[in-house]
Amino acid sequence: MTLGLSGCNTGTHTRLIFSLNSNSPGGASLAVPASGVRAMTDPGGPPEFGSGDGMRFQLVDASVRVSDIRLELAGGLGCDDVREQLPEGTGCVQPEGSPATVTLAGPFAINLPSGEAFQAVLEIPPSTYRRLDFVLGQNGFTAQTLHAGDSTWGMDLALPEGTAMASEAASDLTLEEGGSLRVLFNQDAWLKELPLLACYQNGDWPRPGPKRSLDEVGGECQGAGDRVRDAIRTQLKLQTRSF
Repeated sequence: MTLGLSGCNTGTHTRLIFSLNSNSPGGASLAVPASGVRAMTDPGGPPEFGSGDGMRFQLVDASVRVSDIRLELAGGLGCDDVREQLPEGTGCVQPEGSPATVTLAGPFAINLPSGEAFQAVLEIPPSTYRRLDFVLGQNGFTAQTLHAGDSTWGMDLALPEGTAMASEAASDLTLEEGGSLRVLFNQDAWLKELPLLACYQNGDWPRPGPKRSLDEVGGECQGAGDRVRDAIRTQLKLQTRSF
């Protein structure tokens, strides 16, 4: 791993970042925007992930467009506790009987391997959070993959516009000024429950064409497309970092 520093000063921001789970085996290294500093890693090839029985894929690219982001405040905090620190473009609502929620309307287009939003910085106030909800915007979630053992074919994974997604931490997360709250897509969980290698070898997954759909798989992998879409939608994790 190599570390590079950029010369541009982006200022101090407390950020919301959507990315792949870089802490999982085979996870991607992130180019993380920080306070005036950008940490860059040696690309080293695309990250890999696989099925429960060892079929491996390279994640060539992944992107998501998010809108209607709602961050639930925790620890008994209300909108009055964050109002003076709300960045431009954010709001706070507190319906009677419900927790206070920081809001970002979006939509924001995000490259998941880098964690960077296109022409945007998702600023949020430093505070204590517990849950995040959002909706997929136009083009939803898309990921392009290649088979790790035979790069002449691969498959695309997708979630449609309008899909509602959420993640709740096991305990309250304190986000310090200049830090980041990260929404991590756990790519290692997407295929984990599927015996794709066995289904491929025994002919339950049709072989023609450079792109194969999980919706075409039969046998033990029947319903694989829906199972993977559900894993992408539900296997999210919230985490705070100091940058």
